[in-house]
Amino acid sequence: MGKAMFEPKKLLPIPVVVLLISLIVIYINAMAGTIPMGVDLKGGTVLVIPTTQPISELEGIIATEFGHRVKSRSIRDFAGNIKQQEITIDTIGISSQEERALKDRIIREYESRSIERGEIFSETVSGFFSDMFLKESLKAVIFAFLFMAIVIFIKFRTFIPSFAVVISAFADIVETIAAMTLLGIELSKGSIVALLLLIGYSVDTDIMLTSRLLKQRGRKELDVIIKNSMYTGFTMTGTTITAMIVLLLVSTSDLLDSIATVIIIGLVFDLLNTWITNLSLLKMYVAGGGR
Repeated sequence: MGKAMFEPKKLLPIPVVVLLISLIVIYINAMAGTIPMGVDLKGGTVLVIPTTQPISELEGIIATEFGHRVKSRSIRDFAGNIKQQEITIDTIGISSQEERALKDRIIREYESRSIERGEIFSETVSGFFSDMFLKESLKAVIFAFLFMAIVIFIKFRTFIPSFAVVISAFADIVETIAAMTLLGIELSKGSIVALLLLIGYSVDTDIMLTSRLLKQRGRKELDVIIKNSMYTGFTMTGTTITAMIVLLLVSTSDLLDSIATVIIIGLVFDLLNTWITNLSLLKMYVAGGGR
């Protein structure tokens, strides 16, 4: 037998350190309450204003007069032209009367620019409903992960291969959330959907790799199986990342942008966890005769 293609276990400290750092980032920000969240998960007010005029100056006006944090962004069409502007206002902890005054102040500002009140869309999410939605969303992610783990253990019926798949998927989710926190990507309805999709995407290559190593061991050289699996796995992940990049470039939907961004981040981490963490554990398991 020739020289081994490579030894992934030598690189195993890298994904271990990345996972530990990710857990620390999430813990620190969760304790400090600084994990970025969308209006649908933390509450607040969204105003959508159909104008191509810049609205960034309103952030200063609102911060000065009302003392609220405001975020504005432009919504563009396929050609890149601005269709409308969106303002997100953190209104948690204020009375409904203060909130109405705040919205009226912004609407009056734009009425002076010949935008009719009826053309401005306003949506307010209360703290109660956003908190309930956040809890239910977290339950959905946890239950989806648990049921995935149960199915994996039923399929392979051995601890180490099943554990390798589950820990890789767990690392993908944790590291993606940590990256979102560091990059300021909000946890929202779109990103929750993306995390649920990522659970499925992340185990695809893991299951393929595990199935091939367990079924073909003894009939082919181990490194040949790994090489063929890597070719298939990188093709699977690469095509998905490419599709998400295209979606990100052509999309004019905030929801689709959020989904595509989170999946791209998650799949990049999946390359690390599948082809170092999972492969290291599997290779040691198979080389050790299933011990």
